[in-house]
Amino acid sequence: MKEIAVSYKDENGEEVSLTGSDVAKYISTDESVTEKEVFMFLNMCRYLRLNPFLKEIYLVKYRGSPAVFVVSYQALLRRAQENPNFDGYETRIEGQFPDLTATAVVYRKDRSKPVEVSVKYAEAVKKVVDRTGKAVPNAMWASMPEWMLRKVTLARALKESFPNLIGNAMVHESEIVDIDNDDMRVQEELAKEGAQKGLDDIYGVSEKEATERRLTLYEMLKEKKIDTIAKVKEVLKEVLPDEDWSNIKRDVFEKMSLSKLSKVMEYLAE
Repeated sequence: MKEIAVSYKDENGEEVSLTGSDVAKYISTDESVTEKEVFMFLNMCRYLRLNPFLKEIYLVKYRGSPAVFVVSYQALLRRAQENPNFDGYETRIEGQFPDLTATAVVYRKDRSKPVEVSVKYAEAVKKVVDRTGKAVPNAMWASMPEWMLRKVTLARALKESFPNLIGNAMVHESEIVDIDNDDMRVQEELAKEGAQKGLDDIYGVSEKEATERRLTLYEMLKEKKIDTIAKVKEVLKEVLPDEDWSNIKRDVFEKMSLSKLSKVMEYLAE
């Protein structure tokens, strides 16, 4: 492959130098990328001023398939929020698992009507093949289906609202990013409830920490073979007996505070 290279400053003003060899060896998921694909990726990085070494943009390539350029969810959200016309967003979830539908509404100061996008769980869920050959939701989608669906829907709404932010690149939604701190609907609900302490009461100290603990908790549940709603109810009744767990669903741990998650984990560790 003929050596090609680009140099540019990212959005933080840092100098970035990339060569085709760097892309093929360290950035692409497969070294079978073509010269044309590498050339297009290098120029997209330069045009968007994104740094692949900071995981702001990826080159996803599998043998026999064309390369796909994927921008990180965090980069997309940050750029939208920094746009002078950005005026906030709202998200909501409707339905019962697995028949969930998420809706995201993004507002712009220079438009009279907001952009509203709805996505169904079935069309967004990312799956992997398990040991039996069955396609099942991956770890993030299995543990937090509502949260992941909201992220996918918001990403689509942001791309539609600000089409020039990341060009025609796809968005990688699996990153651990707290999208609730700026959600207008969440903030309004907190204000109505008088919960001025912030989102800690609902989501814990941070979404990243809560996510890490949830994933650990699901591993503990799996290890203890607590794999049905009935068994989960038994655990919750033992750990938090003063609360009503009669109508819990599979997403019971998604909006549980870190303090409660910790109590469940401590119980399981005994």
